[in-house]
Amino acid sequence: MLARLIFSVCTAVTCLSSLLVFGLSWWPLLFLALAAFVCLSLYIKALDYIAILLARVGGVLALLGLALLMLAATVGGSFHLSPSNWLMAGLMLTMALSGLSAFFWQHAEPETAEE
Repeated sequence: MLARLIFSVCTAVTCLSSLLVFGLSWWPLLFLALAAFVCLSLYIKALDYIAILLARVGGVLALLGLALLMLAATVGGSFHLSPSNWLMAGLMLTMALSGLSAFFWQHAEPETAEE
């Protein structure tokens, strides 16, 4: 439960930072919706399975985005990232790690009625 909250907060902070640095785009808004959905799954147990799958996809996409950012930093023959890109790299790394932790999350078991 704590891992889902960490993933949701980390994703929201990454997206808000991206909106401030790079401007309005669909991807940060989509990931904000993803963070809200995962956070909502804390309270609505029927959404657990979908939230776990979406968190896994979000973690993989954040890892791919981080790899592309590192690849873009090497253009020109030397490694250089601006301070805003260092911030984005760190946030995307924490988002990727917390999202990839979803491979170990357990979904809630449905309650059975005992007679």
